[in-house]
Amino acid sequence: MYLPQNKLKEWRVKNKPKSCPLLLRGTSDWVVDHCHQSGMVRGVVSRVGNSLLGKIENFAYRRCQVSQKNLPNVLRGIANYLEQKNLDVLHPVGLTQLSKRFKGLTSEKQKATLVDLGAKRIQLMECSNASERTKLFRELTKHKYGN
Repeated sequence: MYLPQNKLKEWRVKNKPKSCPLLLRGTSDWVVDHCHQSGMVRGVVSRVGNSLLGKIENFAYRRCQVSQKNLPNVLRGIANYLEQKNLDVLHPVGLTQLSKRFKGLTSEKQKATLVDLGAKRIQLMECSNASERTKLFRELTKHKYGN
């Protein structure tokens, strides 16, 4: 069946799901998704989900040289990898990312986090601003992971 442009909106409205099958959430912005290899409609998805899918497909096909047939297996592999237990090793960039998030907390939350990391009362009193508390956060976090 060929779906002409002037019937696309009607088809989209008639076939939209309750939630996006890609992002697993509702939306008010639906699009008709199609396979760029075959041109065939795959279904109705959210515009954001469609954009994400397009980026994944383009990157996988062009940069990773994944075949269209093998992409679902690659995505399952990615999901399995993301679901595995993290190793108990803190990456240096991970520490920087944690520190940036820490610095954005309120001073009360920063202090509570430092206490949770084992900061002594005197250490907290010596920190008069967010930068000093962040420096202490980095030291305590490194110590927690063995450095």
